[in-house]
Amino acid sequence: MWIMIMYLCISLLVPLIMGLLSFLMASKFMSADTFECGFDSFNVSVFPVSLRFFIFCIIFLILDLELIIMSVTPFVMWSTGFIINIVLFLFLVTVSMIMEWLFGSLSWAE
Repeated sequence: MWIMIMYLCISLLVPLIMGLLSFLMASKFMSADTFECGFDSFNVSVFPVSLRFFIFCIIFLILDLELIIMSVTPFVMWSTGFIINIVLFLFLVTVSMIMEWLFGSLSWAE
């Protein structure tokens, strides 16, 4: 039990310390203006990202995490109920990908 309490304390304390240090050091090292090689920038350094590209990346990350989870869990839990859940999960993922494809979220043409 004490290991869980230590883990909880450390997992709460480390982000708190890092956030506090970044807040205290932000005023010393960062400025509001962009700075390039000693000269003021002539153009805006922020460029827009396409919403289609963002949605495509989110879908890819979700499917990638699903594959990672599904590749490890059968070695840990191997039972009939688990296999049915994996088959149902794969069916839902396949149906959702077909729906994304049919709605045009995965195509780059406008």
